[in-house]
Amino acid sequence: MRLLVTGASGQLGAYLLRELDRTDWQVTAWSGKHGSAPSQPVNLTDRDAVTTAFRAARPEVVLHAAALSSVAECQRDPERAERVNVAGTRCLAELAAATQARLLLVSTDLVFDGRKGNYTEADAPAPLSVYGRTKQAAEQAVLATPGSLVARLSLLFGPSLIGRAGFFDQQVQALRAGQPLTLFDDERRTPLDYPTAARALMALAAASCTGLLHVGGGERLSRVEMGRRVARTLSVDPGCIVAQSRLAAPAPEPRPADTSLDTSRFRSLFPELRMPSFDEALRQLLGA
Repeated sequence: MRLLVTGASGQLGAYLLRELDRTDWQVTAWSGKHGSAPSQPVNLTDRDAVTTAFRAARPEVVLHAAALSSVAECQRDPERAERVNVAGTRCLAELAAATQARLLLVSTDLVFDGRKGNYTEADAPAPLSVYGRTKQAAEQAVLATPGSLVARLSLLFGPSLIGRAGFFDQQVQALRAGQPLTLFDDERRTPLDYPTAARALMALAAASCTGLLHVGGGERLSRVEMGRRVARTLSVDPGCIVAQSRLAAPAPEPRPADTSLDTSRFRSLFPELRMPSFDEALRQLLGA
C-alpha cells in the first residue's frame, strides 16, 4: 500500500514512522520545518507545493497527522492556524477526492466544550479554543470527502522521539528531581500512549471504515491523577505534585473540564488491537 503520512516530524509522527518501518508499506513522509530524513519538507500552506508533492507520491491512503497543535500558538496566531489546520486539510481533501485516495484525519477531543464528558461520535462539537475550532472545520472538510475517516484522539503521552521535550518528559524530569509540579485536578481526559495511538492509526489506515471514530484510553483521569500514577511508576514521592483548579490558572481561552471520549465503537471494530491500561503503558514507556 502506498501511504502518505503528514506531520512526520511531530511527536506522534515519529511513533508512526517507527511502527511503519516494521511493515512493507510504501511510505512517503512529509514534515514541517523541523523535518529530516526520511521525511521531506512540504509546507501545507503552499497549495502548489502540496499538489506537486502529492502527485509525486501517488498515495492510496493519506494519514494526515500534521497540524498546528499548540493551543497557545493557535490562539496567538489564528490566521496561521486557519492556513495550516483548515486550508491545508481542504487542499488534501480535494486532492484525495480527485485521485480516489482514502483520507484519514487525526483530530482531537478538544472539539468538545467539556461540559458533558464521555463523548460519543454522535455528540455535537462545541470547541472553546481557536485550535478546536480549526480542527472542527478540518473535520468537516474531510467528512465531505467520499471514503474518508476522522479519528479523534484523546490526550497522548509518552517520551519524545524527536529531540524536543514534551510535557510528559518535563513531568518525568520534575518528579525525578522532586521539583514542584502543578497539575489540574478538574480537567479530565482519556489519555492514550503514543505507541498504541500509532498502531491504532495504522489499523485505521488499512481498514475501510469511514466517518467518525473516537480513539482514546480506557480510563477517565484528571491531570493530577495522571501525575500521581507517573510518580508511582517511577517509585518517587508524589508529594511535589500540587493540585490546582484549571479555573485558577490565567488563560486567554477557557479550558474544557472533561473531554473524555467514549471509544466503544473503535474497540468493537478492532477487538484484536491490544489497548494497554494507563499504568501498563507507563511501565512499558518508562521501563519500570
